[in-house]
Amino acid sequence: MKNSTWKPFCSFTLAIAMFLYGSGIAGAENAVTQPESTRVSEDDKQQNQDQADDQQAKHEKSDSSVAAASSVANVPVAEVEVTADKQNKLTIGQQPDAEGVNNYVVTQSSTGSKSDIENKDLPQSITVVGQKIMKEQNNLTVADALVNVAGISVTQKVPNYYYQSSFNIRGFGGGGTAFLPENIYVDGLWDPCSTMAGWIGNLDRIEVLKGPSSVLYGNGEPGGIINYVSKKPLTDRAFTVGTEYGSWGTKSSDIDMSLPLTDDKKWLSRTILQETNYHPFQKGVESKRFDGSFIVQGKPKDDTTYTFEADFHNHKGSSGYGLLPLKGTVQAPYGLVPYDGNYNNPDVNTTYYGRSVSARVDHRINNIWTVSSALRYSNQSTEVYYQGGSTLNTTTNTVSQTWQHRMIETDVVSWDTTANAKLKMAGLAHDLTFGYDWSRFTQYIPYFYRTMLTSVSLIDPEFVSYSPSSTLRPMMKDYRSHSYRYGSYLSDVVELSPKLKVAAGVSFTDQDSGSTHDSGKAWRVGTTYEISPGINLFTGYSTSYEPQGTVNNGIKTFYLRPVTGDQFEGGVKVDISDRASVTLAAYQINRADVVYAVPGTDPTEYLQIGKQRSKGVELDATYVIRPGWNLLAAYSHCDARVVQDSTYKAGSVLPNVPLNSFRLWSTYEIQEGPRKGLGFGGGVTFAGKRTVDYNNTLGWMDGYTTFDAVVYYKTKDWRYSLNMYNLTNREYWALGSSSGVYAGTPRSFVFRIERSFF
Repeated sequence: MKNSTWKPFCSFTLAIAMFLYGSGIAGAENAVTQPESTRVSEDDKQQNQDQADDQQAKHEKSDSSVAAASSVANVPVAEVEVTADKQNKLTIGQQPDAEGVNNYVVTQSSTGSKSDIENKDLPQSITVVGQKIMKEQNNLTVADALVNVAGISVTQKVPNYYYQSSFNIRGFGGGGTAFLPENIYVDGLWDPCSTMAGWIGNLDRIEVLKGPSSVLYGNGEPGGIINYVSKKPLTDRAFTVGTEYGSWGTKSSDIDMSLPLTDDKKWLSRTILQETNYHPFQKGVESKRFDGSFIVQGKPKDDTTYTFEADFHNHKGSSGYGLLPLKGTVQAPYGLVPYDGNYNNPDVNTTYYGRSVSARVDHRINNIWTVSSALRYSNQSTEVYYQGGSTLNTTTNTVSQTWQHRMIETDVVSWDTTANAKLKMAGLAHDLTFGYDWSRFTQYIPYFYRTMLTSVSLIDPEFVSYSPSSTLRPMMKDYRSHSYRYGSYLSDVVELSPKLKVAAGVSFTDQDSGSTHDSGKAWRVGTTYEISPGINLFTGYSTSYEPQGTVNNGIKTFYLRPVTGDQFEGGVKVDISDRASVTLAAYQINRADVVYAVPGTDPTEYLQIGKQRSKGVELDATYVIRPGWNLLAAYSHCDARVVQDSTYKAGSVLPNVPLNSFRLWSTYEIQEGPRKGLGFGGGVTFAGKRTVDYNNTLGWMDGYTTFDAVVYYKTKDWRYSLNMYNLTNREYWALGSSSGVYAGTPRSFVFRIERSFF
């Protein structure tokens, strides 16, 4: 690592140490704390004793000793009075009453603050898809679960999941270094490698921070980020096995095992494994996947917790299936291409391997300060064999064919250290968070070959076997790239009155890719006002900064300007624990210099659009109508367009962004009587028409509405469920690009049997 990386790191670490062990400890010695609840557990007893000791210490300390401690920390205590505002409590394992497990409502997340601030007290929209929703809907991938969030649309679909699906948030998606998603995080750390699997089996929840997130995460798109939160071990021994049977021969088996590692349950573990043989509705296509995770959590002392996790993914399946030509689908002659058509050889496979390991330590220094540090390493290796195409010749009714063979290897190391303080200064309560983040991204492409083959018939394609030969044209060979990112951030939420809070923050980010070096800053400011218990008005302004570095197409290197953005947002939040979580927001986002691949260029050329704008209104709501009856609703009106550019005309609608979209899902589970445990429900999904290209000239995908349903029955040890999707068998185009469109999945089902042992 270069010296320029270590200098800011060393300075920042020294500053944290001086702050914590100077003013932090001095503040703790003057702390006056309040109990967090009226329930008395062993941990609460210890906390209450700590509070009593702190209060006694306050009376025993003389003014001279306080002055001496302050002198060491260089803090003028005559001007700053510090008292503890809220006691930090560290826990391990999934708590029995954890939000999102027993109902849909989640009122608190870490993504928007890197702290435990309630969502309603932050001037930015945060939406969470909890464990119960994902289980009821039996989502196969993250893309399926994110349908429940207003303003999110899939922009790249890879049916066998050897590439990460990409997502638009409020009209804007994550391109980023080497065009891996910038907006995908795992437990707060950037990970575009292992998350390519799209696996949902080990996720406790998915948290979405909408709008610019650079104030806490450095580099980032202005649309927002998606944070996958891993499942934690259960506090008691539990063992669950499940088997699923789906349409077209799909079958899956999984194991979920939680084991305390010590008798005192200070060390817990959880292992989750899943094997899937997935068959889509296209004939002859399959994908075999094996996914797993192992997590250990420990709390050897009341003030320290440790978390260690490892994930692994092995996928092998048909490459690129399902992409249909624009002609004959969204271009005339309409209806020419069969809905279940497949013009990619199903016998040509791609293999994906993904791995990640992570470690995290949380330490409560005193009743004010808590420090967290997390490190994550992830990598992926993808070998692509591809034979197919999506260009239709209407004269001969044939579809083009291309052979490709390439290898792509990437890895990411991400590290983040955060200090959080809950204190009072000058009579005002603060929730102060600051920290340092660093990451290293590397990419290696040993080879990339391609050649053209004879086209296949539109109606009855017959794929000829092809062996690589000297006719293969090298597109790229021994290409390597790397980048280092490092930055610092500071965020504070100040309580000006019991009802009025102000949030402000700033971050500084650097990226060094060897040939280029970019640096910039981002900030956020906003207010929340409680008009009634649990109901807050909010307004905020935030900015984003995303260095792009360089990208190589095999012949030349493109030097890309940083992408910048800003957002104005305002609305109302309703957060009532175990009852409701509702966010109604209006926003406008501006983005400049977004990167895009120029259609039809070979090798691929890259340009940057001048300015884009997204504005709209969103509603995300989860509500417990009555015990056992849950409701989710999500509505988005998103007008995302090109504002100014030298290539695309102003006013063009951004691809794959519907002007209006809607999601409704509700279930009811009988709570008493002989039918206790019986649940049923369903939902409706609507998406308006969408364009496939920036100029809006290549075609539009019509809007569509689909209906889903579920019925399940559970006892203490068994659970049976039947999920049915697209009940009316609606044919629709799920997403598209200048290369082609993907057909939506027809009517399908998944039947699951689950057995638990305690």
